[in-house]
Amino acid sequence: MTENDAGPILDRLLEAHVQHEMARMDHDALREDLERELGHALEAANSIRLNEVISADTVNAIIYRHTVEREMPPIIPEMAATFTQDVVGSQFHRDATPGDLMDRQRLEAFVDQVLLLREQRQKLIDRMLEQPVYKELVANLMYEAIVRYVYEENLLSRRVPGVSSALKFSSKVLNRAVSGLDDVWEKSIKGYISRNVEKLARHSADFLAEQLTDEEIKASVMDAWDTFSDRPLSELEQGLGEVEWSEFVVMGYDYWLAFRKSDYYRNAYETVVNQLFERYGDRTLGDLLNEFNIDQSTIMTELDAVLPRALEALKASGLLEGIVRRRLEGFYNSEAARAALDG
Repeated sequence: MTENDAGPILDRLLEAHVQHEMARMDHDALREDLERELGHALEAANSIRLNEVISADTVNAIIYRHTVEREMPPIIPEMAATFTQDVVGSQFHRDATPGDLMDRQRLEAFVDQVLLLREQRQKLIDRMLEQPVYKELVANLMYEAIVRYVYEENLLSRRVPGVSSALKFSSKVLNRAVSGLDDVWEKSIKGYISRNVEKLARHSADFLAEQLTDEEIKASVMDAWDTFSDRPLSELEQGLGEVEWSEFVVMGYDYWLAFRKSDYYRNAYETVVNQLFERYGDRTLGDLLNEFNIDQSTIMTELDAVLPRALEALKASGLLEGIVRRRLEGFYNSEAARAALDG
């Protein structure tokens, strides 16, 4: 067959083949094809192991490229911030209550788990009470208590005869009396407090450790929950002023940009990926799909949700036919096709 004869024939065959494929691209026919091929793929998955398809090093490299090396498009944090503000500003958010977000039983279970961290709780209390600001608070409270006791209880008048009538202080002049406290008394009181503040701070830590039992803490938390769990979020957010919730998204994004460069992040994802392949690398893809409760029915349900509109849009734009035509043109324009015509 001459070149002039073969060309038109191959063109007609190409066009016929394209139209045949496009006819199979209506919803029902395409779904039937996809379901059949999916069945074959899932059957083959029962004999293909994870390690045969991809390696841990490849997955780690993909994670590195897309979460560390690749710059995140600005639109992502912008969208997150905008949508956060949209949610917080919506009526359904204002009307919602903490009880709508978490039920009492789940909170109680969470509190029970936190209460198991007794050693960490004690360390936190110790660390807080070691802070200078706490010791200063204790010293100030002691000073005020001693001064008030001296004047309000008329301690001097009870011990010194004849002084009673001269020391009649009322609560209205208490502050004036305190400010006029004798220098000797003031130095004596402050000296006593300074010598004992460490001991008092330690006693307060011991007191808290003794009094803050699991039962007391849980009761306090649950009482607080019962108080505000049915109040709308709009009421609980009163007093927050000009807080822009989207700013928290921006701060989270800034933190992520720094954290993703850290050794901790790299070690974390590499540990997870390496352990994944250590434990499941010899398992078949079918086994892993079963572990995640993914089967043919699950996949087809999602395809049915997106296929109709997607298929219609791809056809209307001409993109689908273009893909099919470009795929087939390679063969019909090849020497192999012409040789087949020649027999």
